[in-house]
Amino acid sequence: MIENRMVGGECPYFACMPAKAMLHSAEIRYNASQFQQFGHASKEPIFDNEIEGYAAAVAIRHRVAEHLDDTETAERFVQSGAKLIRGKGTIQQNDIVEVNDQQFGYEDLVLATGTEFNVPPIKGLDDIDYWTSDDFYTSQDLPKSLIIIGGGPVGLEIAQIAHRFGSEVHILEAASNIMPTEDREIALELQDLLISEGINIHTNIQITNMIKKDNVEVELQSDKSVIGEKLLIAAGKRNNLNNININNLNLSLDPFKPLPVDKYLKVKGAKNVWAGGDITGIAPYTHTANYHGRIITSNLLGQKIEADHSAVPRGLYTDPEVASVGISEEKAKELKLNYAAASHPFGDTARGFATRKGSGRLKLIADLDNNKLVGASVVGPNAGEIIGEAVLAMQANISITEFAKAIHPFPTYTEAYEPPLRELATKIK
Repeated sequence: MIENRMVGGECPYFACMPAKAMLHSAEIRYNASQFQQFGHASKEPIFDNEIEGYAAAVAIRHRVAEHLDDTETAERFVQSGAKLIRGKGTIQQNDIVEVNDQQFGYEDLVLATGTEFNVPPIKGLDDIDYWTSDDFYTSQDLPKSLIIIGGGPVGLEIAQIAHRFGSEVHILEAASNIMPTEDREIALELQDLLISEGINIHTNIQITNMIKKDNVEVELQSDKSVIGEKLLIAAGKRNNLNNININNLNLSLDPFKPLPVDKYLKVKGAKNVWAGGDITGIAPYTHTANYHGRIITSNLLGQKIEADHSAVPRGLYTDPEVASVGISEEKAKELKLNYAAASHPFGDTARGFATRKGSGRLKLIADLDNNKLVGASVVGPNAGEIIGEAVLAMQANISITEFAKAIHPFPTYTEAYEPPLRELATKIK
């Protein structure tokens, strides 16, 4: 294996794990601020100042990320019998890779290079000392005010962390709502909840210019501007396979676009080249990359297993969480399916009522012609766990009428499945 950065990818060190540690710390701080509402305090709690509170959260983050050191992971990898070469690998021709001025021949090549931050071409941005998520999750400092370009998962998680530790946060999103690729009803519900918490969300935004003075000023097409101490770019990721000389494979590929693969995860047009993870453009999540690793390994061993992406879950770990699988209602309309949608608020479940954490809802999309669940979206407590039931139903190809017979424990948030499933079952002919 050739690795130029961190063994195991960015998730354990700069993304998933540190982010969840910080989100948990921020949630505890926020929940403590609500103690009076729940009868735990007669007076408003007194916290350490934001700087000290944030420093404590950063310390926990570093412990979770093993001090941003992949030594232990690399050692376990080598102990398994594999060879690890540190350095940047480049493709010299269809059967040779070069790293550290050494050339290695191969029978099969697996590409798992991930993606890089997409930095939009904005006038004045080159003069700004902006952050990416890597910078945020490795910095010791919390700015007094933070402007985030991008209302996707990365930007929203950082926004809530920064806000709950005292930073004034502005999210700039070009689409009409945050999470524009997800179900609009679910995205808007999360958007309203974040706004009610105090996060500033600006949608339908077009940036015209940026100016760096004492602070960063972002000028908008509407002749308005947003000012903040720090700017963070969270505008998605893109491939950059040009760095590894991908065109030396003679495949006529665009190195900045997803790498096309077949059902076995072989690169199309190449006999001995495989690709997995974010570079394929297929559900760019860590769990997808792990799954691709298993599929490619099995196929390299001669098992010939097809990858199945029909029920890959997606997650956002704000408070409340958002999780989904399959298609949104907007996508069902676009595909002209004979579909029906049904939802249920968590506030109407016994668990939601009892805990006063009933914000959000579960929404299901059914293909009426095939009697199958084709999409599910959740915004609410423990959404990442709640979506698992829908993932299993879709993966196992369970009919709506059978799914509606499931009995859920009382009182749980999963009871939210029952009313929409029963409603959808009545519409199946």
